[in-house]
Amino acid sequence: MTSPITRRTLNMGVAGLGGFATGLMAVRSPSQSGRIISSAKAAGHELGLSTDEGLFHNFIRIAGSTGNEVVMAWHEIYRYGIVGKDVTPLHTSRGALIVEHTNNGDGSFTMTRREVAYHCDIETGKVIDKLKNPYTGAMDDVEHLRSGPITTVHSAHGMSQNGQDLPIDHKVGPARVVGDDVVLNHDLSAKFPGPNGKLLVFYDYIQYHAKLSHLADPDMQNVPATYAIQDYIDWRAWQEMGDRDGLMPGRGFGQKVSGFDDMPDDTLAAIKEREPEFLSDWRNWEGNTLI
Repeated sequence: MTSPITRRTLNMGVAGLGGFATGLMAVRSPSQSGRIISSAKAAGHELGLSTDEGLFHNFIRIAGSTGNEVVMAWHEIYRYGIVGKDVTPLHTSRGALIVEHTNNGDGSFTMTRREVAYHCDIETGKVIDKLKNPYTGAMDDVEHLRSGPITTVHSAHGMSQNGQDLPIDHKVGPARVVGDDVVLNHDLSAKFPGPNGKLLVFYDYIQYHAKLSHLADPDMQNVPATYAIQDYIDWRAWQEMGDRDGLMPGRGFGQKVSGFDDMPDDTLAAIKEREPEFLSDWRNWEGNTLI
């Protein structure tokens, strides 16, 4: 069974939104004078970033893969609540995702994604099942993320599911090149109905970090990359916040890896305890949460 589109499908390594900005900016460091790419035009020409299609192709390589293969990644996010001008630490989230990439041969890619993520105590880092709500005083039952399989098609001109275009605001770029380092921005926002029928919104700002020398190798379809995450989301249904105004910003980081063994020990331990089938038989694993 394929799950409907969700917020988690759209970010953290699932690339492919259209209408990309094509600017690539090169920044000169004094210690690297004369040794780095010194103009956006030269960098764009070398890496094929002078068109939306070229930027899209390289973005897929950084965020996932242009080949027919499975891409894995882990991530950790620190979550806060904002009401008025007050910021309150809430919890962390630690998780892993698996994305099957298929190159359709026409410039588009089909991706099937599965993901788990566990909310953790912000002090101890241990997975929690209950969290005291600092706004209501209630002890909330925590809902962890079990998402997928979710299949979407990505091209330089948009993203779709089941033949329907997805209404998403997005921008990829600009990228900064400093020596052998490339940082590529990805901004994303959307609105969608939550499980309680309330309209939910999110804003994601992701920075991917890769090596220019890797991107310069045309045979490297899956470029090693790390990423930093900043997002803004609405209250979750399990928090039972009612009509209280506010939002939950998050900041985090993650990394593409070659397999489960390259993920952090605490992330693997949580998955083994809570969702062992995700490790042992992920192709047949199905989640049940949408956000």
